[in-house]
Amino acid sequence: MGTNMDEQKHEKAHKRDHRPTECGRETRVAIIGTGLAGLTTAYLLDHDKQNRFAVTLFEQAKALSLDAASLTMVHENTGIRERVDIPPRSFCRGYYDNLCRMYDYLGIQFQQISLIWIFATASTTAASETPSPKGAEMMSGSYFIYGKGWDGLRLLWRHFWCKGTRQILETFYLVFCHVWFYACCLLVKPRVVRQKAKVVSDSSLKNPSVCEESLGDYLQRIRLSQWYMRKYLLPVVSAICSCPHAEALDFPASDITGFVKGSFRQKFFVNKDGINRVQSRLSEGIKDARLHARVLKVHPVDGKVLVRWQWTEDGSDQILEELFDRVVLAVAPNIAASIFDQSKPMLSKIPTASIINSLLASPSESISVVQERDHIPAGQCTYRGGDIQTMVFRTNFSANIVESEALHYLPSGVIIKTSSLAGGDESRAVLYAVEFPRTLRTVESRSITDMIRGESRRQCDESSEAWYSGRDNVWVAGSWCWDGLVLLEGCVVSAMRVARDFDVEIPW
Repeated sequence: MGTNMDEQKHEKAHKRDHRPTECGRETRVAIIGTGLAGLTTAYLLDHDKQNRFAVTLFEQAKALSLDAASLTMVHENTGIRERVDIPPRSFCRGYYDNLCRMYDYLGIQFQQISLIWIFATASTTAASETPSPKGAEMMSGSYFIYGKGWDGLRLLWRHFWCKGTRQILETFYLVFCHVWFYACCLLVKPRVVRQKAKVVSDSSLKNPSVCEESLGDYLQRIRLSQWYMRKYLLPVVSAICSCPHAEALDFPASDITGFVKGSFRQKFFVNKDGINRVQSRLSEGIKDARLHARVLKVHPVDGKVLVRWQWTEDGSDQILEELFDRVVLAVAPNIAASIFDQSKPMLSKIPTASIINSLLASPSESISVVQERDHIPAGQCTYRGGDIQTMVFRTNFSANIVESEALHYLPSGVIIKTSSLAGGDESRAVLYAVEFPRTLRTVESRSITDMIRGESRRQCDESSEAWYSGRDNVWVAGSWCWDGLVLLEGCVVSAMRVARDFDVEIPW
């Protein structure tokens, strides 16, 4: 499936895919996008017990996109090869309930990861410093260190010793604020406000939309310390969601409180064999996966859906057209809006941004990236049992736009940096960098997502032109298309919703 399709296969596939769908034959479904949402949807439909669906995957890149950005690096001094998942993906039981149940069903092994968290200021902290469990407290610019277990207590004590009495008093206040924040998330529900929706014309709505309280309003209502918000809460939210602090405050409060409830007292894990193992299991058996295939437009035609697309590998300008019974757009909302006009009034309102994941290494470490053939991974996974790894939340408080970035220090000595900005670590060589789209959450976009997930079926008149997922035989799926943070769980939940709309049984 990772190999390129030659011209003969191209012709056969093109002729085959123009066959009419007749009574008693398979329903043809095109799935555009091969991230976790697209592959999960494809797996569920392909494993339908009644064998009703013929799945075609469209991916414009040269490899399935779930694992496309990951890489293998080699330590030239030792010859050891190591597989690195980019972006890093961790999860826990509880909040990621559906993801974990799917992993269990597929036989995906995962292992616990131990992290040390360092909060630091960007103005004085350099990525050239490589913190370790023994020396993390000495990292310049760090103002707090946290770790679980005895290692965490030892680091905290050493931090007190280095920083003095004021740090001890601040830590007691930090504990109080942290307990207060968690107690409020568990006990105080975000408010719900009813207001007129701005997504479609007023005449298309029966009732006003439900709009939830923003994180900023919620934190103000529970009287959370501004000091705690600025130095601890927002750096974590901003780094994980790759957005400035001000945009993080615009998130629906229920996104954050839901994550806190779901992850409370949970252990975090990573895939033992990397995300490539997940991709292989989900795509196994899919016979029609088209790489280098860019979809240009999706258009409903007489109860079916016309897909216009072209091959990109050979630079051909020829546009191909195929009819499918159903189409699933498993892509970012701005991409879905650009190729499916009916969804544009809704999806174009959902904000998106770009983030950059970089692999950084010191020139003295002699590490290089392996060029993989057919994107078949080589080397052991970088997450090894028993490793203690360090996560730095680095914030530039002096900037006009306050934003935090995450620096994940791996045991091998390299750093995975996640930020919306490139550069900034001149002392480290950039071995690899890749840009990802990021869907941002706001109160308005949450309302839009609720509508396209099915709320609009109750809110809109039958004569309304407002589009929702499933209308015109076109569905959407993705990490953004559910009622929580833009994370892996959303990919699985949205794929399961599509499968249920298709009357497919969920096996996990």
